[in-house]
Amino acid sequence: MSEMNNKMEEIGLQLRFQEHVSSNRLWEAGDLLLLACSGGIDSMVLATLLHKMHQHVEILHCNFNLRGEESKRDEDFVRAFAQSMGLPCHVQSFDTDAEINKMGKGVQEVARILRYEWFGKVMESRQQANKNTYLLTAHHADDQVETIAMNFFRGTGIAGMHGMQMKAGSLIRPMLFARRAEILAFAASNAIAWVDDSSNLKDNYTRNHFRHHVIPAVEKIFPEVSQNLLDNAKRFSEMEIIYRKQIEKIKSGLITKQGQSFAIPVNKLKSISPLDTIMFEVFRDFGFSAHQVPEIKKLFDAISGKSISSATHRVLRNRNWLLIDAIVEKTHDIIVIEEGVESVSFNNTLLQITKHVGYRSPDENTNHAWIDLDAVTFPLLLRPWKPGDYFYPLGMKKKKKIARFLTDLKLSLADKEKQWVVESDRKIIWVVGRRIDDRVKISPSSKNTMLIRLLD
Repeated sequence: MSEMNNKMEEIGLQLRFQEHVSSNRLWEAGDLLLLACSGGIDSMVLATLLHKMHQHVEILHCNFNLRGEESKRDEDFVRAFAQSMGLPCHVQSFDTDAEINKMGKGVQEVARILRYEWFGKVMESRQQANKNTYLLTAHHADDQVETIAMNFFRGTGIAGMHGMQMKAGSLIRPMLFARRAEILAFAASNAIAWVDDSSNLKDNYTRNHFRHHVIPAVEKIFPEVSQNLLDNAKRFSEMEIIYRKQIEKIKSGLITKQGQSFAIPVNKLKSISPLDTIMFEVFRDFGFSAHQVPEIKKLFDAISGKSISSATHRVLRNRNWLLIDAIVEKTHDIIVIEEGVESVSFNNTLLQITKHVGYRSPDENTNHAWIDLDAVTFPLLLRPWKPGDYFYPLGMKKKKKIARFLTDLKLSLADKEKQWVVESDRKIIWVVGRRIDDRVKISPSSKNTMLIRLLD
């Protein structure tokens, strides 16, 4: 009777797996599947299921060298399995401890970064001309339950409540429908060998703590909690589709592009409801967390120039707007432009320099600086402007401070900070992309001219 039950478990999971792949069109016949294989029971069962489908599979194994001989044992086991199945096997060894010191992140995060960077490189090298290449992981339904529970307590919003996606671009998790008990039964009925990772028995990592303590404790009160979370995941996934459509509609009517900045009218943002949710969705795209939303709201009543930053962006109050700019590392470098230099790159832009004999009629493009070559002295200096800088704007006989000039142009603080100037013999001859100095303008009597062009 036990043997018959095992046989039914084997056929049941295998048929369900094939039906799951087919009904969700996870891949097509002939596609290349790269299976991330640790050697544990989940990846070994998935490898067996794929092999029974006669699918084109290659094995990928990461050795993080964190568990001494056990790490070497896992690598040898995966290599031997791939060889017995006649499957290509790719193995990458990492000095994870060194990478942890270099990145300054936790073990789990560093390992995730390392493996997915390597997976990406392998996928790129194995891309086929007419077929798709996919990366498969062996996450199953119980992993999904743990993920949803962790996301709930971590506070990830609606996106985290549906857990891991079955298919996300080239990443496929084809086992999310299967429970751990089914996988164990299938392994037993097929005599599938696997290796155990001793770190899975420890509570050092958050997921292990949820697996060993949190979920079992909740199950004592709500025995169906795992299935309920899986059912909720499907509902949240469908809800998110509706939610995202509405959020994108609101964002498109709220955010406009102004040069290199994204601009949001303060009064319009304040009138939106539900405000905190909309603000979270708007500003999360720029690296801001939900905890920073109250700080951003304080900018509603702040004076121009007040700002708050994420790791990558800054939100700045500028008159009636909130301006969002990428944070650019300030540089105090001075770029020396020697005579004869034809191009100079800075801040992801390029200056091109050409010289001409005789008079050239200047155009009105502010990215073009037409200069009387005989009025300047080399080398020229290209640098960020600084307080106290002044020049004589084209058409004016009085000097003007750069700070006042930029303010009169109604530039935001962010744009002011990005402003560079070209200097010759301690005189500013061009506020780059804005205006040249009147003292170096060309005239019909100019014998030699120079054009400096700013290429964005």
